[in-house]
Amino acid sequence: MPPPIGHNSRRTPAPSRLGLVCDDPLLPAKRVAARLLCAMLRRGHGYGVKGPTWRQGPQQRPPTRPRDVKAAARKLVKRLRKHAAGDPELLRIATALSRCNRRHRCLHPACPQCGRALQRLLVRIIARFLKAHANLGPWRVLSLILSARPGATENEFAEAWDHYAPLLQEAGLTRGVFGFDWSFNEDDRRSIADAERFEPHPCVHLYGLAPAAEVKAVVPRLKRLVPATDAVRRPVRSTFFNGDLAAVAYSFKPDFVRRQTILQDKVGRANPVRNTRDRPLTVEQQIRLVQALGRAGLNGRIMLLGLSMEAIA
Repeated sequence: MPPPIGHNSRRTPAPSRLGLVCDDPLLPAKRVAARLLCAMLRRGHGYGVKGPTWRQGPQQRPPTRPRDVKAAARKLVKRLRKHAAGDPELLRIATALSRCNRRHRCLHPACPQCGRALQRLLVRIIARFLKAHANLGPWRVLSLILSARPGATENEFAEAWDHYAPLLQEAGLTRGVFGFDWSFNEDDRRSIADAERFEPHPCVHLYGLAPAAEVKAVVPRLKRLVPATDAVRRPVRSTFFNGDLAAVAYSFKPDFVRRQTILQDKVGRANPVRNTRDRPLTVEQQIRLVQALGRAGLNGRIMLLGLSMEAIA
């Protein structure tokens, strides 16, 4: 279970550093101990501007700055208070996020400040591991998207974990570090009949790194285990990892979007082609996401295969 919001108990000594270590590849997928992550965040790791850095998105933008996430936190608090409709849990979250500062971190996974810090902390840890264990490389990026259940209105990270972990092991993957992404998917192909468009739905997808030799071996099996659908045309994707930290950062990104499937004109093509575009989450979608993140906890979006995260003295 995640720690209480704003819980900053000092009873557990904070580790000086966290590191990834190789573990038995035959063991089931592991979560990172939430207490270790909380201890590092309480010490201020990840909140400033000191390394690591990367470029993200088609426009190669730098990572968000502390002042950007503070503004995002204020906007989220305002939205939660306005639309909580008397929900005491949402009001409690809004209060905790509003009080998150250098002296008292709220440690809520939906907090823009704590989410950014956690992402930066994990990028630093994974980058250090990749450099120290070059013998395990080369690595590949693996993306896996399971289709939503018909009529699904909620998609929990814990439920996603229970589906993805055995699937990766059934395919034969024994080592990797993955994060869960969340999106709300909509079909905005307005030129086709409503009956031919898929229903809007939330989706939790897996994204991360694994040894290239293993990925190449398991991708054909994964494609058989996870067939394509109209909503998810390419559920299994794999690309070469060139060492760019943007791929690592994407696995644990704190920003989530609404993805719309559209038809788009393309030069040289007689008919429009299918594409996607990102849009901000609606109020209702963002509230559902905040609730889902709260239930998952700080460690609920991290999956380790054949690896463990340990405190380093």
